[in-house]
Amino acid sequence: MRTRTLRSGDRALEVSALCFGIMNLGVDVDKDDSYALLDRYFEAGGRFFDTAANYGAWTEESLGTRAGDSERLLGSWLADRGVAGEVVVATKCGAGKREAGRPLAGEGPTNFEGLDAAVVRRELAGSLERLGLERVGVYYGHVDDRRLGATEIADTFSALVDEGLVAIPGLSNTATWRLAIAREHSRSTGGAPFGAWQQEHSIYWPRPGLPTTTLVDTEAIDYAADQPDLTVLTYSPNQRGQLVRPWMSVRPPYDHPGSLERLRRVHEIAHELGATAGQIALAWHLAGPTSRMQRPAGSDVSALDALPARRVAMIPVVGARTLAQLEESLGALDVTLSEAHRAVLDGV
Repeated sequence: MRTRTLRSGDRALEVSALCFGIMNLGVDVDKDDSYALLDRYFEAGGRFFDTAANYGAWTEESLGTRAGDSERLLGSWLADRGVAGEVVVATKCGAGKREAGRPLAGEGPTNFEGLDAAVVRRELAGSLERLGLERVGVYYGHVDDRRLGATEIADTFSALVDEGLVAIPGLSNTATWRLAIAREHSRSTGGAPFGAWQQEHSIYWPRPGLPTTTLVDTEAIDYAADQPDLTVLTYSPNQRGQLVRPWMSVRPPYDHPGSLERLRRVHEIAHELGATAGQIALAWHLAGPTSRMQRPAGSDVSALDALPARRVAMIPVVGARTLAQLEESLGALDVTLSEAHRAVLDGV
């Protein structure tokens, strides 16, 4: 499998170009099937896994799971296969339960524990124990904590890098302006800036006028294209299978007429290349979407088309419950998009 390099200032970490998100493994996928998926990804050359401390907490009542079950499953597999030293693990904190007796929720009151330094350190210690590791490759603040200043969160995570517990610090589900403030603060103080930014993205752009704190939008693309030490990691790139099942409704906040046109174009490219729509989405992310801002640096003397393409470093995080689903995602690594294909997909 091809590799990419995550960066945080002058720090670098080599990872697989396709990250395996294992949110469901050990939660609603049993151990045997989970091991089969992990084995296949590893066999294909995959060495980059994504999990979180709270995976399992959402299904405590319905499935009898616990927060951390995904990490426990991965830790068990790493130990059983003896490959802990060969892989990069990304995990997350901050979206566990603030109050044990209340459920987690996507909308307020969320009951998220937040990103206080004490919480971050406590959760990292728990994750390392469950994973059987001494440090993690990427450690994300799972959901931005707006009770805290962005600079305070930045200091907490850069300190973990200084202590050797984390290789690359990251944020997820965070507004572009908050990430920018945090990164500038770390650079100015000599700390490790956030180098991994995990947001939802697929082939669609959000409906105009909607808040996009958790999503990749054109502003996020423009910012990331100007940051050579920042990689965007995209979750839900296949929109839970909707891309290959056009009879399914487009999910909010992408439910607007422009999305249907983009889906049509993706299927046209897929038909031309003998691929699936999901593979086209992944191939576009792997190629790196281009910023389409009208007046980037240099546009005062040159036409936009004459300026170098400003592409985003992007790694899709793919999930799978079955080997067939994983095989489809792995197949995206063999899809090559032409410049014409990229131009269609880059269009807003």
